[in-house]
Amino acid sequence: MIENSTKNKSIYSPGNIFNFIFFSIFGILLFFTPITIKGTNSIPLDHLITWINTVIPWFGPLFTLIVAIIGGILPWTNKSFKKDTLSFIMAVLRFLGIPVCIMAYFKLGPAWLQDPGMLPFVWEKVVIAVTMIVPIGSIFLTFIICYGALEFIGVLVRPIMRPLYHTPGKSAIDAVASFVGSFSVAIYLTNKLYVESKYTKREAFIIMTGFSTVSATFMIVVAKTAKFMNIWNFYFWSTLVICFLVTALTVRLWPITRIENTYYDGVGKPELPLEGKNVFQAAVQEGLEAAAKSGNIFKAIWENLVGGMKMCWVLTPCMASIGLLAFMLVKMTPVFNYIGLIFYPFTYLIHLIGVPAPLELAKASAVTLGEMFVPNVLVAALPAASKYVIAVTSVSCILFFAGSIPCLLASEVKEPFWKLLVVWFERTVLSIILAGIVAAIYFH
Repeated sequence: MIENSTKNKSIYSPGNIFNFIFFSIFGILLFFTPITIKGTNSIPLDHLITWINTVIPWFGPLFTLIVAIIGGILPWTNKSFKKDTLSFIMAVLRFLGIPVCIMAYFKLGPAWLQDPGMLPFVWEKVVIAVTMIVPIGSIFLTFIICYGALEFIGVLVRPIMRPLYHTPGKSAIDAVASFVGSFSVAIYLTNKLYVESKYTKREAFIIMTGFSTVSATFMIVVAKTAKFMNIWNFYFWSTLVICFLVTALTVRLWPITRIENTYYDGVGKPELPLEGKNVFQAAVQEGLEAAAKSGNIFKAIWENLVGGMKMCWVLTPCMASIGLLAFMLVKMTPVFNYIGLIFYPFTYLIHLIGVPAPLELAKASAVTLGEMFVPNVLVAALPAASKYVIAVTSVSCILFFAGSIPCLLASEVKEPFWKLLVVWFERTVLSIILAGIVAAIYFH
């Protein structure tokens, strides 16, 4: 009893309370509070990156090129390509990313490659954007990870997350980080907590494939393409609900149910049961305990920055090579047309309840595997109900070669690639059906 009393006294010290409240609010404001600057509404982190790109326009492309070259060479110099087959494949893809980035940076190559919708799109909208946000985002994640915000929110939503998604309460922060920040930052956060044995492998896989989708700011681009800005709130919130409902269903399906539910270190640091405690009080206590253990802020920032850069060494060259390949397949071959046929039974099903153009929807659904924005361009001329289905599905399917798949492959959650394909298929089918039902009701 005396030990517990002393412990509570120490965590409720004025300095600790200040750190918990101030740094947590600061982190939340950076990631989760949209503000309008010069007519653009976004989160402060995004505004900061925009400011950097505006004031120092040469920095982003040059930084990305350097990261891609280092990341492409590393697995061959440290011999990590010898670990297993996946490591070798990733090493090859990373190396291939080097010439892709060099051609993009110096604008080299044939005219078809330098078409604005081909390599420049992959380079500017995907590779540079993610390479910039991961290290900068990892720095500012320090305020959410190290000072109790993660634990505080985790305890508050624990009664919902565990029954619905089979994940700890703190996984809710990953979901929010994706929708208001970036899937790459959310996957980085999940990977960090998995390596720290706060998530099991199955929990980390669920979070990465179930919550780590594109940001709300990118969803605005989708909404503009579909001409949905006049119904933005409906589109955003219905997409969020459908995405999380799909996740609640897929966690109960194979192959997720067969993934090992073990910790990285074999022991784990699982969330402790509340045992009848007041939820808010328990949340505050866990938050203060985390703040008390936070240590030197500059050391924590440095460690997070190093972690973010390590992910970029893999992520940047992979996104370049895989992203370009995906675009080439979409624009120059009928591959995705054939893949789309597997979705036709489901798009025809929603056609029966009033959603037009089932064949076009099926083909566009297949393209989501390559890149999430292109499908919305392909259906831009279709009726609103059809555009809505793809606008939701492209966000809700989560997994795509030009972004989240390389992030996942770069993480420590080592699962066979085919499992990602199965989960993508399951999420796409469920998203088509649920979005189709909503579209049939809302647009008719």
